[in-house]
Amino acid sequence: MLYPFNYVYGIGMDPVECCVYVMGHQHQLTQQEYLLFDQLLKSAMNAHDEGAPVRAVSRDELLRTAWGSAAAYATRTVDVHVQRLRAKLGSDLITTVYRKGYCLNPAALSRMATAV
Repeated sequence: MLYPFNYVYGIGMDPVECCVYVMGHQHQLTQQEYLLFDQLLKSAMNAHDEGAPVRAVSRDELLRTAWGSAAAYATRTVDVHVQRLRAKLGSDLITTVYRKGYCLNPAALSRMATAV
């Protein structure tokens, strides 16, 4: 099942297969990568709906989302998985926000939205 609202930015998601579709290209993700990207996309969509800037999602929040507990894993775990997501989806899609966490790059999202 694909979430139709995710196509605002040319992104679709299939939670059953852990696939992300970016600009029509399918990318297979691990479960943790999928959950991390889903959280980043939800944050971007909430900001879009509110007309607000994209909010950075903290490493602790991402840890809780993908692994269920921030205490059980080091935040470096998130960094490694974000690196893997960048390698799969494109290095400019996910931005590091110093001392805050990660967010989807608004400029990349805008380019994707106009290309659709």
